[in-house]
Amino acid sequence: MDQFRVTRMNSLAVFSAWLFIFWLVLSGMPVNAWAKKKQQNSGALLNAFPILMYDSDIGFGFGGKGVLKNYFQQRESFDLTLFASSKGEQWYAFQFSLPDYELRQGSAYRLAWDLKVEWDKLLKSNYFGIGNDTRDNEYQFPREFFKIEQTLGHAFSPTWIVEGVIRFTHYSVYDYELNWGTISPEIPGAQENSVSLLGVNLRYDSRDSQIHPHRGMRLMLSAGQALPPLGSDWNFTAYRMEWSTYREILPGHIVALRWWMQQVKGVAPYQELSKIGDSWTARGYKADRFLDKAMTLASLEYRFPLYKTLGGVVFTDAGRVMEKIQKLTMNNWHTNWGWGLRYYLTNFVVRFDMGISREGSRIFFNFGHVF
Repeated sequence: MDQFRVTRMNSLAVFSAWLFIFWLVLSGMPVNAWAKKKQQNSGALLNAFPILMYDSDIGFGFGGKGVLKNYFQQRESFDLTLFASSKGEQWYAFQFSLPDYELRQGSAYRLAWDLKVEWDKLLKSNYFGIGNDTRDNEYQFPREFFKIEQTLGHAFSPTWIVEGVIRFTHYSVYDYELNWGTISPEIPGAQENSVSLLGVNLRYDSRDSQIHPHRGMRLMLSAGQALPPLGSDWNFTAYRMEWSTYREILPGHIVALRWWMQQVKGVAPYQELSKIGDSWTARGYKADRFLDKAMTLASLEYRFPLYKTLGGVVFTDAGRVMEKIQKLTMNNWHTNWGWGLRYYLTNFVVRFDMGISREGSRIFFNFGHVF
């Protein structure tokens, strides 16, 4: 990346960080104060946050996010996000949880239900091919998906949880030009297609919070099977192991570590493959930068307080993709480092990150810790 583009990205990062802080001062704190007052009066809690941001993958964005918790006094929660951006993304997401995932954290419960509905359309999505050594490119095309997912969970103890998952996802890819040479007609998922998947999760979770953990450990083992009898166009199996640990070394100063491995067996659309690159994996690379059937990823974060509910973070990510886990080596890992800001509301975390890699700088705005 030439010096002009690096300088421009760094300037955008500084501008976005100040915009992030300014927006928190103007709009986040009064809402949070109202939420605390409502919680004292009725036990209900509301956090709402207006979105005005810049992201390397989607451009300038605007919208809003709100979480309403325990309004009906059943320990339930409603989570709604409405978002649009200058690069043509439209993202609408809704989640209902009973009981709320934070309220049930650290307790044994008979049954929990989570319903997620999401629609995302991006006019400028990326595809770079399959493999760990694919080349960067500037080809972009429209892509959208619709997803509905239900999870039923049972906690045998405050730390051991088992969950059953059923998910339906429909993918659409438009106006991709085959002469670009990265997608061929044989690449699975280069058209409209659907995935219906049944899965199971086994989780050990001793964290003191799901929203902003200070201490504890989380280990999740997952397996999912796409089933044509349920309407899936594909028949594949996906396995995942994710481990993370958190330690508070000083009041408010937290070291967090994550290790993630994943394997897809069978024929799956490229949207369901393991990936490195985006705001949830390696933050110094474009979204979906590296794709293959298997991946491994490690992340380290140091989270620290700045002022009241505003915090900072420095991080590093490293990972790679491969055809199968058995071919994992320590060569050709994709690494990045970066810094970010966190704004801590009662019901969720607002996140701003800048990741820096050998392919340049990326700016991300999202909700929730990366892990």
